[in-house]
Amino acid sequence: MANATLISCSNLASRTDFGSYVTALRAATGNNFSLVGDCRTEVCNALWGFGNPDISGIGVSLDLGATVEMLLGYILQNLLGFFFALSLFLLPRPSRSAGEEDQRTSTVERLGYVLVQGCSCFYDSAVFLSFSVQLASVIMLARLDYGVSARGMGDSTVKITWAVSLLTMLPLMYLAYLPQLLEGLGPEKSNAKRVSKQKLRFGLFSICWLLSLYPFYSRMVGYFGPSLIGNGEGQVISDEEWNTVLASCTRDIKHISNQELIAMQFFGVAGSLFLSLCTLLKVVWLGLQRQHEHSKLVQRIGRYQPLIEPKSIILFLVLLPVFAISQIWTILRLRYFQAGISKITGNEYFDYQWSFGQIAAVTVFVPVLVECCFRWKN
Repeated sequence: MANATLISCSNLASRTDFGSYVTALRAATGNNFSLVGDCRTEVCNALWGFGNPDISGIGVSLDLGATVEMLLGYILQNLLGFFFALSLFLLPRPSRSAGEEDQRTSTVERLGYVLVQGCSCFYDSAVFLSFSVQLASVIMLARLDYGVSARGMGDSTVKITWAVSLLTMLPLMYLAYLPQLLEGLGPEKSNAKRVSKQKLRFGLFSICWLLSLYPFYSRMVGYFGPSLIGNGEGQVISDEEWNTVLASCTRDIKHISNQELIAMQFFGVAGSLFLSLCTLLKVVWLGLQRQHEHSKLVQRIGRYQPLIEPKSIILFLVLLPVFAISQIWTILRLRYFQAGISKITGNEYFDYQWSFGQIAAVTVFVPVLVECCFRWKN
């Protein structure tokens, strides 16, 4: 707790933007940043945050000799997406040309029907979860970036928001870009209905992607924009002063290393660029098909599609789990660091709490299980 005989900490418990907060910190300490330790609780929580469970997902603390943290909602979303994509890719397509149908073919058709219906149900659930996360991320980050309010949005929480925004987009890419996974399985549909359903899925995905551009922009500015920390012109706090503040808040915990920060930056930026590049290429391709359906370019690309599609499926099945795992690790590492700060400052870490958002994030996928069980039995 703050020592009132030294400095007043009441104005340091919250902040709007970083520059004005440093100004308030200078005024409170008289430019003597070694006094930050007297307001450790207020300063550390204002700068790094004390958790936001509605952003970082469900935290379950299990005492098994160590703390095991699971982001059940986001992990479940990515596991289901990968499971359906891999299963549909590996499942053999039954031959409908033969007059006789053996038991194995019947089982494959039945399993294919269940997977197709379950995958469709999963996508419908996942796309609206992603939409809500993207919309919430845009609102929270915009409030911070434009100086409205930084409450609950410390540095670690901001980085968690960037990771969550990307993490919820990745499982949508399987069906949005690989609709051929559903071909030859499930109920027979006319070509017009099938194409219409594909366009609807990609349309919903595109809306989520447009919203995700702001978290991506915020990430790029945060990583590569002008820093307010340093000894140059226009910077509000020197490296030495910042290291003093940092040491006051992290002296009893393991700080995030430069190598870890580089890994977070690399996988976060690479995943976002891969997402945006795939989306733009798909939009251009759909535009060419619509406006120049009989052009030589479209026909030439169309001839190579049968060769490209299997390789693109394998590429997605490899890259998307890598990006997903990297973002889950990023969230867990930042949460561990944030929880450490909350512990040494005597505050409760809110990311371990179950609330409305966490329960909804898990139960949103219950219809997928119900759909698969119902289709298998019937």
